[in-house]
Amino acid sequence: MTDTTKNRLKSKLFKEPFNIIIPIWFVFLVFVLSIFFVFMPSLKTTLIDQKKEMIQTLTHSTVSLLSEYHQQVAANELSLAEAKSRAMKQVRYLRYGAEAKDYFWIIDMHPFMVMHPYRPDLEDKDLTGFTDPRGNYPFLAMVETVMNHGEGYVNYYWQWKDAPHKIVPKLSYVKGFEPWGWIVGTGIYLEDVQAEISGILKNLYKILVTILLFVLGLSVYITWQTLRIRNKKMRMETTLKKERETFSMILESTPQGISLVDNDGRYLYVNSFFTKITGYTLEDIPTKKQWFEKAYPDKTYRKKVMETWDNDISSFEAGHVREFQITCKSGETKYIEFRSCFMEDKKISVLTDVTDRKQTEEISREKDRLQGVLELSGAVCHEMNQPLMSISGYFELILMDMPAQDPNYPRIKKIQSQLERMAGITKKLMKLSKYQTKDYLNGKILDIAGPSDTHAGSPTTPTPDVGTDTHKKA
Repeated sequence: MTDTTKNRLKSKLFKEPFNIIIPIWFVFLVFVLSIFFVFMPSLKTTLIDQKKEMIQTLTHSTVSLLSEYHQQVAANELSLAEAKSRAMKQVRYLRYGAEAKDYFWIIDMHPFMVMHPYRPDLEDKDLTGFTDPRGNYPFLAMVETVMNHGEGYVNYYWQWKDAPHKIVPKLSYVKGFEPWGWIVGTGIYLEDVQAEISGILKNLYKILVTILLFVLGLSVYITWQTLRIRNKKMRMETTLKKERETFSMILESTPQGISLVDNDGRYLYVNSFFTKITGYTLEDIPTKKQWFEKAYPDKTYRKKVMETWDNDISSFEAGHVREFQITCKSGETKYIEFRSCFMEDKKISVLTDVTDRKQTEEISREKDRLQGVLELSGAVCHEMNQPLMSISGYFELILMDMPAQDPNYPRIKKIQSQLERMAGITKKLMKLSKYQTKDYLNGKILDIAGPSDTHAGSPTTPTPDVGTDTHKKA
């Protein structure tokens, strides 16, 4: 492995954890920002709206209380002064809130302070010129709101409940009670809302820290698992690559041709020996249709081969051995032995060139046939030799008793010469039972002259390939 490759792998190993962690932390960051910039402002608005609705409802309830006293006045059950006194006293001690320190106050339309539970010093005083620390005229604003709308909200700064030294923002709701010319109001301190939000934020911080630790642990675990799986995958890929290289080297170095065909008839792979044997490359025979047309140009023979192919595919045998004669790309004809194995979706064929073996077998068969003929001729000559010698002897005896002037004498002499000729022929045929061969092109032929000379006493010749006649002259 080169240094450049190693550096690339190290860079990849360094960057990959960040590629995993960054999206996780990005999601977490978006979650946190959405809480602080979307959820919290929405929560604050919701809390303020709830508080505003609450003080509006409470103010209406207090005004209803004044209405009850006013009805008693109308029914002559109480005097107006007594009714106002009882109403002020009852409103003075009305409290609500978590600490029971939230209260109500009453002013009139001038405005004069009619009643204030925490600022009795302001009661019966003219509030026209009263301002808060920011220069606002809160009581004039209350009168103006009631005069214009009958009720509404007013923002200003006021002391914190019963702590005069602490001035905080306040939102009040005021509603006029027209029969008595009073304005009843109560308010919420915005710091109460902020305190509730702070409490929520504290709990939220705890939740966020818990989520942060969880996300951190999750990111570490995911990173570790991812790296472990990736390393395992890389090891498997490396092993698989080595196995493929080994398998490819075996396929390319094997002395047999190998082809891989899928069930759709597409050739997926042929090794170099396949091309060496047949001359065809993968580009020459992309499908079995092209292979059949080129390897088996004779239509009748091609049909026979294709039927064998289809029958082998449809059978359940583990493998098949077939022998066919193919036409190579060069036009040469070869005998090829096909060993095929059919898988679920592919067919593997191993091709072996058996042309030389077929030729050798043919030559061997021709030798065997010729040897049989020669041995038969030797046996026939051996059997014919004795009758011919007997006939020749009988003719010798006849000629000894027959004068030369006998008209049959020349005829018998001619018959005797022909018998001697036949005897010579049988002797020559008997010599052929001892034969040798000599090279002729790619095969062997009988060397008839060789054994005749050997038999006659010529120099020793090589040992015969097929056999030697063991018959002897009687």
